[in-house]
Amino acid sequence: VVKPDTYKPVPDEPPNPTNVEETLQQIQANDGALEDVNLNNIKDIPISTLKAICEAMKTNTHVKKLSLVATRSNDPVASAVAEMLMENKTLQSLNIESNFITSAGMMSIIKAMYHNATLSELKVDNQCQRLGDTVEMEMATMLEQCPSVVRFGYHFTQQGPRARAAIAITNNNELRECPLRS
Repeated sequence: VVKPDTYKPVPDEPPNPTNVEETLQQIQANDGALEDVNLNNIKDIPISTLKAICEAMKTNTHVKKLSLVATRSNDPVASAVAEMLMENKTLQSLNIESNFITSAGMMSIIKAMYHNATLSELKVDNQCQRLGDTVEMEMATMLEQCPSVVRFGYHFTQQGPRARAAIAITNNNELRECPLRS
């Protein structure tokens, strides 16, 4: 007699306990104790608040990691993120996976990376729609021209950009491990 495996229910993760308004105030005040901002899976953050967080991050000198996964961020938020990346000189890790950013919004973020030398990790995978070949080619070019990026989270659909990105990430990691000696 064949018996099925017994099913063990897995409990849902508890909701993110982060107080968004309090976190925004800490970012605006440049609070030295705040180095990691995790707003993951908070669905009801207004777009205006997400944009205000990006605006405050422009001049923040303490936050090193910003995570906006599944916050229903869209292109206006992507534009605010791009503006923030052009000015912020402290942020090292940005995660904006699982949002509603289109190819136009993603292109603005990728182009802003050319003006940022501190971000070492960028995760942009799992947007609501396919980003397209042009964006993937620009991602590969950005990785080739921005040696500070050593970790990049995106699943390429095209072989050409995928191969170029893999080589660029390898080179960027090697440059970080063995800097040229003068």
